[in-house]
Amino acid sequence: MKLSFETLERLQASGRYKLLSNDNYYLIYYPPSLSEAGGEESEIIRTVEIKLRKVSDGYEVIGGLIKENGETIREISSSELELWLQFMEG
Repeated sequence: MKLSFETLERLQASGRYKLLSNDNYYLIYYPPSLSEAGGEESEIIRTVEIKLRKVSDGYEVIGGLIKENGETIREISSSELELWLQFMEG
């Protein structure tokens, strides 16, 4: 599964995605909070972290996690990542 450089730029331009790097690359998605989405007050901050590896023609998707307030809630399955990638790449 690969994410193109162009798609990554488009995602970052949306303001909801941020690329972080140290030894690896992580694409962090910040979905709307519960108060933004539904008007309910909540202290839960949910993020989606997608681990990437840079390759010649983009980024290889390695795995993903869903986190709440910095704690891992669950892993994102390969099939979920594949579906997300198909949607993002169009």
